[in-house]
Amino acid sequence: MRRLVALALVAVMAAVAVYLWPPSTHPATPSVVLVTLDTERADHVSAYGYARPTTPRLDALAAEGTLFTTAYTAIPSTGPSHAGLFTSRYPSEHGVLKNADVLAATWITLAEALAQAGYSTAAFVSAYPLARKFGFAQGFATYDDAFTAADASIVLSDWEGERVESAGFDRRADATTARALAWLSTAPRDRPLFLWVHYYDPHEPYDPPAAYRALLASAPVKGRPRLTGAIEAYDAEIRFADDWLGQLIDAVDHRLGASNTLVVVASDHGEGLMQHGWMGHGANLYEELVRTVLVFRRPGHVRATRVDAPVGLIDVAPTILAHLGLDASALQPRGIDLAPALDHGAPLAAERALYFQRRVYQPGSRDDVPVRGEMLGIRVGPWKYIEAPHGVGAELFDLASDPGETRNLSDREAARASELAAVLDRWRGEERREGAVDRPLSAEEARRLRALGYVE
Repeated sequence: MRRLVALALVAVMAAVAVYLWPPSTHPATPSVVLVTLDTERADHVSAYGYARPTTPRLDALAAEGTLFTTAYTAIPSTGPSHAGLFTSRYPSEHGVLKNADVLAATWITLAEALAQAGYSTAAFVSAYPLARKFGFAQGFATYDDAFTAADASIVLSDWEGERVESAGFDRRADATTARALAWLSTAPRDRPLFLWVHYYDPHEPYDPPAAYRALLASAPVKGRPRLTGAIEAYDAEIRFADDWLGQLIDAVDHRLGASNTLVVVASDHGEGLMQHGWMGHGANLYEELVRTVLVFRRPGHVRATRVDAPVGLIDVAPTILAHLGLDASALQPRGIDLAPALDHGAPLAAERALYFQRRVYQPGSRDDVPVRGEMLGIRVGPWKYIEAPHGVGAELFDLASDPGETRNLSDREAARASELAAVLDRWRGEERREGAVDRPLSAEEARRLRALGYVE
C-alpha cells in the first residue's frame, strides 16, 4: 500500500506538470496515442457487455468513438501480436512466432512511418516481452523499458530461454503511467506526437491492490466456484489498469486536445479462465484468447458508434495512417484501412476471411495441454474453423448460435468444414510462398461458402 501511494503521488506530480503547461495552438496534423492492454479479454470489459464494472474509463472513451465488437489478434501471445499490430503482417511473415523472437529491422513499422512523417515518437512498455532487444523500439526516439524490482509483480532471471537483463520482468500501470506523463509534460509542442503506452496488469499473476478487489466485490462473478477468486483478481487488475488509462487520457486531452488526438485502445489477446479446460493463453485459438478490445476515438472526426463486422489488429497501422492522410504503402500492409468506417460509417466487407495461428512451442505440453505442432484457424462470417494436425484435430463452430465454442460441428457439417479447410490451406500456402496475404475470398470461394450458409 505504501508503494502504491508513493507511485500515485509520482503520477499526480507528473499529471500536474502536464496541466501547468496550458494548451497551445496545436499542430495542424493530429497526434496519436496508442494504448495496448495485455491479456485483456473483450468479454471481461464492461464496454463489451460484461456485467461487472471493470472498465468505466474505457467505457467513456468508447462512447465517444468507434468500438469494434468483433476484433481479433492473429496470434494470442504478447510479442507476436504486437509485431502484427505494428507491421500489419501475419506472424509467419514478420517472423515473430513466439515471445523472445526478434522483429527484424527490415520491417517498416507504424512508428517508423510516423517518425518519417515528422512525429515525435515515444513508447512506455510494461513487460519484458516488449523490451527493445526484441526489435520493438524501431521508430521510437524514446523507448522506456526500464523495469525495476520495486515496480514489478514478477521477478525472473530466465524466461523463454533468455536471461532477463532487468531487475524486474514487468511494471504496474501506475509506474508506467507516471513515466509516460513525465515525458508528455516536456514533449515538443510544435510537432505532432505518437505515444504508445502498454499496460501489463491483467496478466498473471493476478495480484491487484486490495482496494481494487473491494471496488468489484458487490458484483457477482460467473464461473466455477473454485475459480471465483482468480476471476475476481483478474477483473480487479483490469479495473486497476483502467483507472490509470483514465489518468493518461485526461492528461492527453488537456495537453494535446481531444479533437486533435486520435486515441486507439487495443488488447493484444485474451486469457483462458478454464472455459476449455486451461488457464492462460497461447496454446489454443478459442474466442477467449483471440478476440480483443479495439476502440478508436477522436471527437468530431471519428463517429460514435459500434461496428460488428470482424476486423483484425493487423488493420490498426493502415487505419491510423489513412486517418492522418499519410501513405501506408511503405508498410505494404496486409490489413485493411478501416478509416472509411470510422469517418463516415462505410460498411466493411462481409465476406472477409480472418486467419489465426498458435505461437510456436518447443515439443511438450503447456499446463497439460498438448502443444506439439502448429494450430491454424479461419473465421468467415459466423463460422470458425480450427485445424490442429498434431493436436485435437479439426473443430468447427457456429459463433452465432454458440459463441462459447462448446459444440464441435466438424462431423455434422462436414461440407462446411471441408470448404473452410480448403480456404485455410490455400492461405497457408500463399503465406509461406509470398508472405501472409489478408485477401478477400475469391469469387468461387465466396460462392461455395454462400451456398453453405457462411456469408450473406
